[in-house]
Amino acid sequence: MMLMTGTKDGSPIGRTAPASRREVYPALPKGNKFELVLKDAEHHAFSDARDGGESENPNHHRVIQALSTAFWESFLRGEQEAMEWLQGDGPEALMEKGDLWQKK
Repeated sequence: MMLMTGTKDGSPIGRTAPASRREVYPALPKGNKFELVLKDAEHHAFSDARDGGESENPNHHRVIQALSTAFWESFLRGEQEAMEWLQGDGPEALMEKGDLWQKK
């Protein structure tokens, strides 16, 4: 399982706060679980949609694409190198200060 969210990612449905999205990962059992938290990313950061004209960080899409591709290559194609990259320092090398990558 891989969770992705942003520090400003509130839900447009139910008006949940961004912090509530961070409650899932700690509750998951160990074993191939990952969480990406992008600093200052809002809900629209995970698509090409724009919300209210806010500026978007172009590195967010780069990180999302790299991590999600490695995740699917690992789990759907069985590529061991992709899993090693996810569990190693690869994701952090792409991320910016304030972003968070967790694995367990």
